[in-house]
Amino acid sequence: MSFKMFGPEDVVYNTLVAKPEYKFVVHSGSVYRNNEILPPGDFSNTLKHITNGEISFHELNINRPSDSLINGFISKDTTRYAYRTITTSDFQDSSQFQFGATLTQSYPLKSGLTRIYIESGPEFDINRHDPYEPPSFAGSNKKYIRSLKSILDSRDQFGKSLGYANLGTAEINMVCIPAIFYGSKIDKGSIELNYYVTGTLTAQLKDINKDGVLVETVGPQVGTPMGFAIYNQGIMILTGSHDLTGGTYSDTDTFGSGLSVSEPSWLNFGTGIPVVGADLPATQGKVRNSSYKINFKGVNKIPTMTMFAYANKGEFNYSNNPSFLVLDSNKTNVITSSSYEEPMREIKNIAKSDNDHVSASFENVTYISKVGIYDERKNLIAIATLANPIKKTPGRDYMIKMRLDF
Repeated sequence: MSFKMFGPEDVVYNTLVAKPEYKFVVHSGSVYRNNEILPPGDFSNTLKHITNGEISFHELNINRPSDSLINGFISKDTTRYAYRTITTSDFQDSSQFQFGATLTQSYPLKSGLTRIYIESGPEFDINRHDPYEPPSFAGSNKKYIRSLKSILDSRDQFGKSLGYANLGTAEINMVCIPAIFYGSKIDKGSIELNYYVTGTLTAQLKDINKDGVLVETVGPQVGTPMGFAIYNQGIMILTGSHDLTGGTYSDTDTFGSGLSVSEPSWLNFGTGIPVVGADLPATQGKVRNSSYKINFKGVNKIPTMTMFAYANKGEFNYSNNPSFLVLDSNKTNVITSSSYEEPMREIKNIAKSDNDHVSASFENVTYISKVGIYDERKNLIAIATLANPIKKTPGRDYMIKMRLDF
């Protein structure tokens, strides 16, 4: 077996940029991704054990009974490896996990859109220590908007005139997209939010200037900013509270209150998406006339390594395969007290003649079917298998191109 080193120009590092496109539809409290409706399984479950609109990270437990699902597991040992769902205190508690105990991770691991509703009110808890002025407390969901202050104040993201401002006390509707959908970040200019009432497009938001500002392009206040998009974190912050129908529909949906009828606005956009936090009332009402569509593209950067392996003329024309040599039963190995000698053997001629019943002239022919990649210590770390073996003769040279995606 021959070894060759890669030259300085034989290994090329590159990055592929893919832009996956997603379309989410929210209707009657259900979320649908790219018009996909999950088929039912054989055990009174969906096939992938996820709901419509979600994605399964590993797609394990396909069409398995709920009481027979496989799970990930590791053992507690001195390496102190544990799943992120297990806290350090729980890990150290010997009454829960002893050394040698099995730590499990439930499957499927899934992800989907989420929505965070933040009520208006004080940004922080205020205790004045005055008996005539009672303290005021910030809502529990205020922590989500406070955590975004440094990002919203970034000039690179929104420019000099826009930032956090009074968002800490305002009423906000946040729609969150997990990174599993978009990759590195959301593509600038690709966000489109559509609000439908009884199937008619009533309002629309777009980041038309690719600066993260969501501008109303369809509706009663066209050209007015109604929120922000944070591309790197996949978060859309909506602040528009005006009636999107312009008073056309007097009886619509109940949205977040669950009790009284309210008009469509960007603050209730996405009602039906799973809610995170505690500020949204438990009863989200009945949303039958309103539906929503969320369109965007991701930016997924894929590092790649391209390797060029060369088989020049006169190289790689010998094989360690036993069938490469002519088998001669009359020749045997010679063993003496001081030496071991193998008999000379001929290379088998597998060249074919263009004419029938005529032997072709001898030609040293091999077939290259695989290329092994070794590290500096000659440890095999990867194997590239060719779809079809290539015929290698002394007069031919080849360049084999291999690419590895991370």
